[in-house]
Amino acid sequence: MKLKLMRETGKIRLALFRAPARIAALVICLAAVPVLSGCSLALEDVSTGKDRLAGVFVTRNYIEPGLPSLEVNSRGEIVAKDTGPEKIYGCCSSSAESPSVVIFPGLEGYGIYNLQISEEEAQAPARYGTCDFPFSNLHFNVSDEEESMEADLCVPTAVSARYYFNPVYQQEDGQIYLLAGSGVSTDSFVDGQKLGHSISESVSRTENGEQSSQTMRFTINIVAAVPPRETELFLMNQENRPLACLSDEQLETLSETGEPLVLPADVSYLVLRQSMPGDQPDIHSLFDRSHSSLEYLTPAEDGYLGYCSVALEWP
Repeated sequence: MKLKLMRETGKIRLALFRAPARIAALVICLAAVPVLSGCSLALEDVSTGKDRLAGVFVTRNYIEPGLPSLEVNSRGEIVAKDTGPEKIYGCCSSSAESPSVVIFPGLEGYGIYNLQISEEEAQAPARYGTCDFPFSNLHFNVSDEEESMEADLCVPTAVSARYYFNPVYQQEDGQIYLLAGSGVSTDSFVDGQKLGHSISESVSRTENGEQSSQTMRFTINIVAAVPPRETELFLMNQENRPLACLSDEQLETLSETGEPLVLPADVSYLVLRQSMPGDQPDIHSLFDRSHSSLEYLTPAEDGYLGYCSVALEWP
């Protein structure tokens, strides 16, 4: 499935992809403390010269640094030379079935990006804001001083996990790479717990004797929720009787193909029932003719949670 929403905002073109499945001195400041039913925010400033910060790639495993290079000094001794952070280059996926917009060989994870892509007809490169499934609630803010992207990554409760936020950069020639980043961990998430991590880069410029600064910021919120065991959609008539029932598998098929749910004329409203684990009560959501779509949380690949969205076509 690949859902693409696009709109124009000034000179920036924003596009959201969902598929099933990158000259100033900067200070790094990290502060990430899990808070139950609250929010924790880690702030990280980065800089790599002329390469622009273009996203964040989230992994569950720490990316090991590259091996140092070996050299022979003037005394004939073999010494190890630190080559600095290893750049792991990626490429944009050309497949609609790919789980990621950008693929980094050998790495498993998902990312949000603000990529600069050259277009033949345009004089200046276009900027595309995009994210992988299962990110949700992606939104943008643009001002004279700062561009920012923020998205949620939903995870199940009652599990211990680590998440590493690896900054992604884009070179002047368009190539994309990432560097190993810092992470957060928790012994057990509870419903509603939220861990936030922000990575930013500021670039200073001097024009006509006046200095200005432009910041690019990416924020990812790890949000914990209880995954449902089962989901069903009931088609109800005006006498409050069910006419039909769609399973979670049928709804996911509609979501993946992008086809709308065409409703019969005698359907008055819909009831989405989600059975929850343990002693928790079932969740019931009502959708009537004022709703053009329905969206609900469902277990996704790799232990994440994603949103299944189905368009509704009323008679």
